[in-house]
Amino acid sequence: MTEPHNERLSDILKRLAQDHNPDLTLGDVVRALGERGFGALILLLAAPNIIPLPPGSSFIFGVPLVFITAQLMIKQDKVWLPQKLMNAKVGGGRLPYLLNRLVPYVVKVERLLKPRGTLLTSSLGERLAGLAGLFCAIILLLPIPGANMAPALALCCFALGLIEQDDLAMAGGWFGTAATVVILILLYLFGTAIFAFLSNWLAP
Repeated sequence: MTEPHNERLSDILKRLAQDHNPDLTLGDVVRALGERGFGALILLLAAPNIIPLPPGSSFIFGVPLVFITAQLMIKQDKVWLPQKLMNAKVGGGRLPYLLNRLVPYVVKVERLLKPRGTLLTSSLGERLAGLAGLFCAIILLLPIPGANMAPALALCCFALGLIEQDDLAMAGGWFGTAATVVILILLYLFGTAIFAFLSNWLAP
């Protein structure tokens, strides 16, 4: 379990939002977040997937999430991303605008969170959360209709739990992961039933 941070994520995001440079890259964000990188980056990359996105958008967010959650799983100290991702502009050059929209919601959520519990936010708990987060990130990479919201919510909960060392938020992440598995099973069963129906209907 890591020690809670004195500076809240919303304060860091406010500073980033005040940088009106439209060429801010993912690497700039990683450096600004410092040791808060894992939880904060997971939140920033997962949150947009909660709403319906244009085709292919979830893949753009999912690739760095795979790298970040895998490193959380193996308990790497600092976030590492390939240079191509580090040089990528975040939000298509509209990062300050997007952060200004995000900060009020982060402030509201932070009021509900506090350091509590030691099980899910222990060192082992964080590694297991990295494993579950990696699974959710991989699901985001796949073009599965209707399967984005649950893993995105799970990742956001894990991120908030990591940031605030809150077992309750981490439990929300595990609930979202379980919901993701259930949704995948239901989609598989639905797809299998449709395929069987069409096969019988089209059979000579």
